[in-house]
Formats: sequence, C-alpha cells, structure tokens
Amino acid sequence: MLSAHHLQAHLSEKLASLGLPWDVEVLDTVDSTSTELMRQAKLDPLIPLNPKVLVSLEQTQGRGRRGHSWTSSKEDSLTFSLGLQLQPISWLGLSLCVGIDLLQSLDPEQSLGLQLKWPNDVWVVKAQRFYKLAGILIETHQPQTDTQLSPPHARYCVIGIGVNFNAPALHTSTPLASPIGLSDLGSPLSRQDVILQVVNKLSVTLKQFETEGFAYFKERFDQVDCLKNRDIFLSDGTTGRCLGVSKHGELLVLQNSEVRTIVSMDVSVRPLKTPG
Repeated sequence: MLSAHHLQAHLSEKLASLGLPWDVEVLDTVDSTSTELMRQAKLDPLIPLNPKVLVSLEQTQGRGRRGHSWTSSKEDSLTFSLGLQLQPISWLGLSLCVGIDLLQSLDPEQSLGLQLKWPNDVWVVKAQRFYKLAGILIETHQPQTDTQLSPPHARYCVIGIGVNFNAPALHTSTPLASPIGLSDLGSPLSRQDVILQVVNKLSVTLKQFETEGFAYFKERFDQVDCLKNRDIFLSDGTTGRCLGVSKHGELLVLQNSEVRTIVSMDVSVRPLKTPG
C-alpha cells in the first residue's frame, strides 16, 4: 500500500488528469474522516466551497448509521469521506444513489454478486448467506459564511464510505450479515482504484441528484435491491414484506395488508431469513 504522502500525490494527479477539481488530503490516522471534514468545514467557512476527498489509512472512531462504529486498520479497510456543497430538490434517496456508484466501483464487471441493502450498505449474496462489504454514512451541515459565494439553501454534505478489503474481526456485522472483504471475493482492485472510481462517478451523479432527485436513479437501484420481495424485520419490533422503494427512496413495507412508507431515520431493517 502507498504511504499517505504518496497516495495523496497519486490521487491528486489522477483526479486532475480527469478534470475533476477535488482537493485531496490523506492522513495516516484520524478518529473519523467524516468527523474531520465536518471539523474543518466549521472552522473555515471557505472550505465548503471546494469539494474535498479526505482519506485515512487508519480510522479509530469511525461512525456508522444509528450510532454503530466502523473502526478500520491499514491492512484491512479503506475509509474516506467526500465533502461538498449540495442543493438538491430533496435529500431523500441520496445514500441509495451513492450506493449505486459505490457498488459499480467495487464490481465493475458485475461478477461479485453485490447488492444494496437499504439504506446504506453494500452486501454480498454468497453460498446462501449475506455478507457486508461496505457502508455509507451521510451527514450535512449548514455553512456559516459571509462571502455570499454559497447558495442560500445549500448545505455542506459529507459522504463517508468504509470498505472492507479483508474481513475484519470487528463489530461491523448484523445478525444475518458477517463482514467480508474484497480480497475474499478475489477482487484485484486497489484502494486508489476504488477512490478514483467513486469520486469520478459521484462527480456526475451528485449533479444529477441535485436536479432530478432519486426518481432518476430508481430503476438502477431496483436492479440491485437486496431486500425487495423479502420478508424483513424492523427495529421497532415489527415484520413485513419489502416491496422495494418509492420514487423518493423510501422503503415500502407490506404490513397487515397495508403499505407502510419508511424513511431512513425511522428504523433499521434486515432480512428475516438467509437467501435461498
């Protein structure tokens, strides 16, 4: 693996050659790449004006959705965050759009059996089991700036991504999804390959999301939806049949002959059974 200094130089050069105006910073270690980007944005009101990629070779206090932790090591994981200003017509479904690009970046040939588990995980279906390969965490912050350069309704959005390269002995699993790494799947991708692919794809996707919303991406999500047509358990103690997602990215669950609409902050969900 490249050192932090060499990885930063490599990523900066490659992104510049693609015509992508992202600032790049690579750290040896940090508590959380998303936390650090938020800190920087709050300390310097000009930072949100420039899109930035922050990578850390080691993350000691990484955060997942609903307070779960995502700790990473140099050997096993890739953790990075993207920070930029966004002003979408609706924020609903953003994590699903990011997930589509992350899945395609991790599996360009679509040969690894990757699927998206609403609202923010990349899962693998293998040998009649679910495995978790990657996760996404999205946070926003309202910039406080007197420069008048920031659109009045724009927010600073931080997209945190964690990818397993080797299956870690960490508390990142759900009752039905143990962690798995790219190396376990025989993938030849390097960390820099993944970062470059994700940033390249999201540079286009995020602009489309701002103007079109999730509806523009719904068909693509439906093709890799891990929960659709499965019986699922919800963290509020109820169960139901997943019918997929709405055009806004909400989860649709059939319960007692009625369709319940769920947004990501409401509850977490998981399949009731292993695939098969």
